[in-house]
Amino acid sequence: MPRSLFPALPETISADAPVALDVRPLLAQGIDPYDTVIAAAARIAPGELLTIDAPFNPTPLRRALAARGFSSRARKLEEGRWRVVFLHDGAKGWESRAEAEILPEGAMQWTEADGIHLDVRRLPPPEPLRAILRLVESLGGSGTIVVHHERDPVFLALELAERGWRIVRTEAAPADLRLWLAPEPC
Repeated sequence: MPRSLFPALPETISADAPVALDVRPLLAQGIDPYDTVIAAAARIAPGELLTIDAPFNPTPLRRALAARGFSSRARKLEEGRWRVVFLHDGAKGWESRAEAEILPEGAMQWTEADGIHLDVRRLPPPEPLRAILRLVESLGGSGTIVVHHERDPVFLALELAERGWRIVRTEAAPADLRLWLAPEPC
């Protein structure tokens, strides 16, 4: 049986492994680290690893790097600290562990314990609104949607009300405005 040209992703992620990039300070300053991470990834040769610390599991970033040929594994080390190891291997290990899907307009969708997450950051208007409303309509009158947005969607509340939904909670973190959407109670 031929051996792979690439090493395998580590099965476990060590808390004391060297970290190439810690994006937590950037986010704390309100700086979106996306371009910094993409630039770092561009310098990683096939077969090499890139290790990043983040304050949450960066599923959209993992999906974006998968499109650039990186498989990844993530581990929560402590509250507010995740370590993600990316292997430049053609993303062989990503699809079998896919956590997010890319929707037609470019939004990313995945499921976590608190609901269906929809990342519409970096989409030009009116695509974020279209993606949100398409998901709301597909769910009918049930479920919870957590929207990751980069700005306050001023027309969203009115559109949701017309469909029997509302914004139940909002949290603003650097580079990530989150909106929890739910159907109006009957």
